[in-house]
Amino acid sequence: MSNTRLVEFKNSRNITLRGLLIESINSISKTAVVCVAGFEGLSSTAPKFINLTEELLLLPSTPIASVFRYDPTGIGLSDGKYYKIKIDTLVDDLYHAMKYLLNFYKNFIFIGHSLGSCVITKYINSNRNCFIIEKIILLAPALNQYDLHRYWYMQEKYGFITWENFKRNFNELDFQEYLNSKSIDACKSHRAHKILYEFIRLCSQEDFSFQLNDYQNQILHIHGIQDLIVPIESIKDQFKHRLILNTNDHDLEEPDILQEWTMKAVEFICNNK
Repeated sequence: MSNTRLVEFKNSRNITLRGLLIESINSISKTAVVCVAGFEGLSSTAPKFINLTEELLLLPSTPIASVFRYDPTGIGLSDGKYYKIKIDTLVDDLYHAMKYLLNFYKNFIFIGHSLGSCVITKYINSNRNCFIIEKIILLAPALNQYDLHRYWYMQEKYGFITWENFKRNFNELDFQEYLNSKSIDACKSHRAHKILYEFIRLCSQEDFSFQLNDYQNQILHIHGIQDLIVPIESIKDQFKHRLILNTNDHDLEEPDILQEWTMKAVEFICNNK
C-alpha cells in the first residue's frame, strides 16, 4: 500500500520544481529513494523509475519508506526554461529536492540515469556527511563527459562512429573552434529541446570518473553492452557490482530488459538492510 503526493519546492533561482513522492503506508523504514533522470529525461513518469517504485513497494517488507521522482528545471512537472540548464543548475535542483526530503529522512538511495549519474556524483561530493548513503544505482552512467562530448561531436560530424574509432580522426582544435565560434547565448536544437552551446562547453571539460570511489560497496552499475549513446567502454571505473545487459537501449526501458535489471536492483537494495 502506498500514497502518492505532488510536492512543490523552489531552487536557488526561485523556480518552482515539482515531483511525485510515493510513500509506503506500512513500512517502518526511514530510507528514501531519490530518482535523477538523464538529459531530457523525466523522473516523474519514466517507465524505469515507475517500475522500480512499484517493485520496491510490492515487497511484503519493503526496505524503503518512499520514492521521490522529481523533474528538474524546465521539463515535465517543473517550471522554468530547460535550455538554460547546466550541470550546476541540475545539482542545485537536486540540492533543493534533498533539502525538502531531509526534513523527514536521513538515509538515502540514489538512482541516476545517464547525465543524472553526474548530477548525483557532484551533489554527493559537495554534501558529504549531511546524510547516510545506503546505495547508489547508476543506470548507463555518462560519467566521462569529457570524452563523450567529443565522441558525440564526431558522430554528428561523420555519422556512424564507434567508441573504438572516434579518436582516429578527432582534432581537438576543430572541436574547440566548433564550440568557441558560438556566442554564449547561442542554442543548439536537440530532440525535443534546445540547449545552450555553453552547456556543451562546460560539460566537455568535466570527467566524473573515479569520484565515487569511497562508495564502491554501495554502488550497482547497470549498462547495456551495445549502448551507442553512452558506450560501456566509456566507463573508466571498475565498479565492484555490475549488471551488463544484452541491449542497445540506452534508456534501459525495453520491457524484458527493464524487468531484468529492476529485479537485480531491488535485490541489491534489499541486501544488508
